[in-house]
Amino acid sequence: MILAAAAAFALTSCVGVLDQEPMSSDIVGSDEVYSNPTYRLGQLSKIYGSFNLTGNNGAGSSDIAVSDAGASEFIRAWWSVNTLTTDEAKCVWGDGWVKEIITNTWTTTKNDAIYATYVRGVMMVTLANQYLRSTDDSDPEIATERAEVRVLRAMAYWMLLDTFGNPPFTTDADPMGAVKPQQTTAPVLYAWLKAELEDLVSEESHLKAVHTQTYPRLDKGAAYGLLSRLLINHKTYLGTEDKEVYQQAMDAAEQVIGKYTLAPEYRELFMGDNGQNPDALGEIVLAACYDANKTQSYGGPTYLIAASTNNNNNLGLAAGWAGLNTSTQFVANLLGAAADGAAVGQNVDDFTTTDKRALVSLKYSDKKEQAIDAFTSGWHVYKFNNLHSDATDLYGEHTNVVEQFASIDFPLIRAAEMYLIYAEAKTRIDGGTTSDAKAVKCITDLQKRAGLNPAITSITLDNVFTEITRELYWEGLRRTTLIRFDKFVEGSYVWPFKGGAESGQALAAHMKLFPIPDEDLVANPNLTQNKGY
Repeated sequence: MILAAAAAFALTSCVGVLDQEPMSSDIVGSDEVYSNPTYRLGQLSKIYGSFNLTGNNGAGSSDIAVSDAGASEFIRAWWSVNTLTTDEAKCVWGDGWVKEIITNTWTTTKNDAIYATYVRGVMMVTLANQYLRSTDDSDPEIATERAEVRVLRAMAYWMLLDTFGNPPFTTDADPMGAVKPQQTTAPVLYAWLKAELEDLVSEESHLKAVHTQTYPRLDKGAAYGLLSRLLINHKTYLGTEDKEVYQQAMDAAEQVIGKYTLAPEYRELFMGDNGQNPDALGEIVLAACYDANKTQSYGGPTYLIAASTNNNNNLGLAAGWAGLNTSTQFVANLLGAAADGAAVGQNVDDFTTTDKRALVSLKYSDKKEQAIDAFTSGWHVYKFNNLHSDATDLYGEHTNVVEQFASIDFPLIRAAEMYLIYAEAKTRIDGGTTSDAKAVKCITDLQKRAGLNPAITSITLDNVFTEITRELYWEGLRRTTLIRFDKFVEGSYVWPFKGGAESGQALAAHMKLFPIPDEDLVANPNLTQNKGY
């Protein structure tokens, strides 16, 4: 027996398709939850909401044991372990777990971001498995919902694969709670995900066709996008490289590229109305949805904005937490030599003339050199902006802002990523350089949107890496990208404070993966710790 109200606590949609009125507090049997369409849709919403809600009692509550409820949110935790561990950003807060993450010095001691990423991923899989056990494909509408749940489960498993490599593994075929889960391996989980996603994009799949489902629910576009991302990273998970798999990554990416379009304005992809903006929705394939009234949490875009400013009247949010900064070295990827010539006090509009994606600022900085204990030492990223796309003075102060939470949908998969995967895969197939017209066009289309004037007829892997850096920064993919390009642990590519050294240093090879939390190792004797920990 469960509370019916709990079935819908994680309603995440910014639009009506997943919105549900709060249910009564009557006790409802588990069978009725799935036989009653209203309750069943509440359960579906809860699985979608696994990305961004933290507890049953509002933004300050958490249903997992961490020191800060906001840090327990799945998107925030996953973003932190994939971004703060890299050259994209650091956080100046003094929490012990934060310092471990930003200096790459974590151990098996409980770290809130690592722990929350693991537990939230496992929880999402558990919710999805229960939904699939409790329903079947006899009704066409439910069959579509079940296919969506399988994609969401695949996303959670991909996140676990990418961060932990060897997580516990269960499916809806396993009885609930009867036995403790067995541990899988990266190659086995990769193979399962590949087969699962290939089935979900097949003609027999109950998913709706690419870019035909009502937003924010997903369709085959999300399945193709996740499949393409999985395949481009196959060397990371398998240890060997296969040109045939790169071709498969291209084929999957092409299915998205053919049905989605690039938004004319890059910045509008990350603004407060991106979930209602037709241009943004032409590019966003899958998103974690946020609404200032319905999905309040101190994670996601609320965190990314509030922690990036010390001013309560900035970026459409009445919150300034003074936490995140980045280095001139990283900003040079966006601005080139102009980063060295930039002056304290300059704001976003001074930099987007170089590249429209350079949504960075020195407005509230005292100096450009990054420090990990002073917010005003370093650059600030203003990529996420809670103002609407028709607002004026987008990066100035707005004293009438009252919203404490952001309404920006966090893009989990964008068509632009598929452009980059296509170009990278073809370049790898061709040995590191390609003149393939379509691959080159994938890069130049992104550059043209950024206001650049490309005149290139071939691309190299270095070109692709640079473009990935410019296009996808702060979207939670940096660590994955650095590992794929042999730049995460290696000493040949360093950044400030990498490995705890001010000028950066190499990391131990085992730090490509995070440790499985000790709590789960104690609770489940089937699990063993990742090598090196």
